[in-house]
Amino acid sequence: MRKFAVVTDSASDINHEAAERLGIHVVPLHITAEGRDYRDGVDIQIDEYLDLMQTTKELPQTAAASPAEFVDVYRALIAEGYTEILSIHIARELSSTIEMPLYLAQEVFKDVRIKVIDSYSATVGEGAMVLEAAAIAEAGGTMDEAIERVLAIRDTAKIHFIPDNLGNLVKGGRASRAQHLATSILNVKVVIEVGEKGCIEVAHKAKGLRNAIAFMVRRLASRSQELGALTYYKLHTRSAKAIRMLEKSLETEGPDATCGGIATIGPCIATHVGEGAVGLLSYPASLHSPLLDDVDMFLEAAI
Repeated sequence: MRKFAVVTDSASDINHEAAERLGIHVVPLHITAEGRDYRDGVDIQIDEYLDLMQTTKELPQTAAASPAEFVDVYRALIAEGYTEILSIHIARELSSTIEMPLYLAQEVFKDVRIKVIDSYSATVGEGAMVLEAAAIAEAGGTMDEAIERVLAIRDTAKIHFIPDNLGNLVKGGRASRAQHLATSILNVKVVIEVGEKGCIEVAHKAKGLRNAIAFMVRRLASRSQELGALTYYKLHTRSAKAIRMLEKSLETEGPDATCGGIATIGPCIATHVGEGAVGLLSYPASLHSPLLDDVDMFLEAAI
């Protein structure tokens, strides 16, 4: 048995097979669409969900897991004999999800050590921390070693993404209608950065998708000069054209970075960024475990 267990929520967008292989316990978030409740990654998968969003009249609503769902996971792990649990979750700035693990760790499961970490991120940024922690557990490492690795990634990882349009961000209250109208009329693409503690910030505005992608890749190259060799992942919500543009720009720029693969943004975050988004996650290669090199780390969907 591993020395500690790893728990996360489904906003981490981890590939189901990778989670099972590495012993990661994923608590599903909830999505309400057209009056029906879906458990993210259980009742609905990303391709099906993107199709559903095209037909819904109103933006689906996302919600944290229920207290019972977290209690069940923690109790099961304790019953298996775990006395240490590392629980890594979507940024508090983006969701209230982390509040329940914090409460349970402090008030309910006092006889075991449950360390709850705010990833200050979501989707593959959160997922990278979870997977790297699980790789340490798989290799027989301690929870303190995993915590150190997770915090180091949190301090240095960066996500940039470009939504196809700001429609869903407007509906979700994260962008104004004026911004949406202006960018649509002028064909301006907005590069979004997941900033301090998970805040969503505008990093750049560019004329057209190609220029927005070029900016994003230049930022990756700049980060590699600052931090040294990087591991990076391309992320998207079913955006073949944007992925091709991104790959061409990466070839041209040639940053000191190794691609770990293509990741699909899962249903919860796709609710807000919409279909056609494209982005990059990067963090120092020195913080990446070789144990993950043959693992399909993140969700995959049609491009």
